[in-house]
Amino acid sequence: MNPLHRQSLAIAALARAYRRETFTPADIIGEIHRRIQARGRDGVWTALVPEQALMQRAHELADQSPEALPLYGIPFSLKDNIDAAGLDTTASCPAYAYRPARSARTVALLEAAGAILIGKNTMDQFATGLVGIRAPQHPVNSFNAEYIPGGSSSGSAVAVATGLVSFALGSDTGGSGRIPAALNNIVGLKPTPGLISTAGMVYANRSFDCVPIFALDCADAQSVFDVLAVDDPDDPYQRRQAAPSRPPLAERDFIVGVPTGEQRTFFDDDDAERCFERAIEQMVGLGARIVDVDYAPFKEAGDLLFEGPPLAERLASVGDFVRSHARQCDPVVAAIIEKASGYTAVDFVRYQYRLRELEVEVDRAFSSIDLLMVPTAATAYRIDAVRADPVRLNRHMGHYTYFANLLDLCALAVPAGLRGNGLPFGVCLLAPAGRDRALIPLGSRFQALQGLAPGAPVLQPEPV
Repeated sequence: MNPLHRQSLAIAALARAYRRETFTPADIIGEIHRRIQARGRDGVWTALVPEQALMQRAHELADQSPEALPLYGIPFSLKDNIDAAGLDTTASCPAYAYRPARSARTVALLEAAGAILIGKNTMDQFATGLVGIRAPQHPVNSFNAEYIPGGSSSGSAVAVATGLVSFALGSDTGGSGRIPAALNNIVGLKPTPGLISTAGMVYANRSFDCVPIFALDCADAQSVFDVLAVDDPDDPYQRRQAAPSRPPLAERDFIVGVPTGEQRTFFDDDDAERCFERAIEQMVGLGARIVDVDYAPFKEAGDLLFEGPPLAERLASVGDFVRSHARQCDPVVAAIIEKASGYTAVDFVRYQYRLRELEVEVDRAFSSIDLLMVPTAATAYRIDAVRADPVRLNRHMGHYTYFANLLDLCALAVPAGLRGNGLPFGVCLLAPAGRDRALIPLGSRFQALQGLAPGAPVLQPEPV
């Protein structure tokens, strides 16, 4: 077999290959093009950079040293609500397409660091969904084609899991940078809201949308995070002051909160429950002290996301288009966005008051723990089941994710082994704002315990 066909796209592995001159960026681009062609219409892509342009970019990099650029020759992709010059932004609604005049700040930073953009990825339309199938065409789970890939950043996660790119950017409002990571056995780093610029994208909830990083492992995610976590003077929603400093997470004797036993919900998925119990045992083995935490304020805050006035931000962002192009929009997505029109200004004020009360309760919980660990997804559903019951099952997927951005938390979704049916299971580590880098070393240690190669087995899904 051609050694290129076996080459991992993990950032560290590619960096070694470039330094040793085993392969060049042009070699890797050629191999990626072969892999994409071999998979056929897999629903992962909404647009690809032409191969000729990719090769030109690769040859330009050949004149530079791999040591000079932190992401030299590293291939990446974007969720299709993030702007890239030369490619349409559609948010997985072809009728919405526009051609941006310039790339998003995140894309510009990555390319300046030496990374190579391969293309744009499919998503749940207008980033409304955690299932990954609310689009004209969509990818499938990279382990079992009968199951959902997770959303809304579905294509971004599958592209990483199946070895088409080294990393991908998504967006995360209520879990879209974590659920697809868990269902495809990769890492999803959701930054503190405002830490990475969101300028140049189609927003769901602009006030707390985040740009998460999908990668094969935590070290790769940190390599990208270090490039992106810089100031953007053109983004009014970026943090203008540092989060309060906190001591680094200890190697041992750190405290991990988990929901109390009666508050753990798996929607009758006993296999997922066993996986979470095993993850708790593994965390103890890493030196953690486990304590029960009242999950009620986290859950109530999460419920506000789609059962309260925050929906109005989606209506402000794309509501006019959805109303005037109803036939071109996914009906479930359109109904969710239109629901926001029923809330009043008084409803919004009351929501703000209650959210602030919940923030105080959550701050109190974090005063006695270093981090919170929850299942990333309580279960995983078949595609046909979600089509039959789209709203309720989607809500189940967000049970452990919806609250994070509303409560100003950072999060790291990490693989936690395989379930009995062969599908991946994952946990999510959450901490107060600004503790992003503190989570990453622990995530690396936890992932190493799994003894499982990141990403997916070779799977050629049926076109969807």
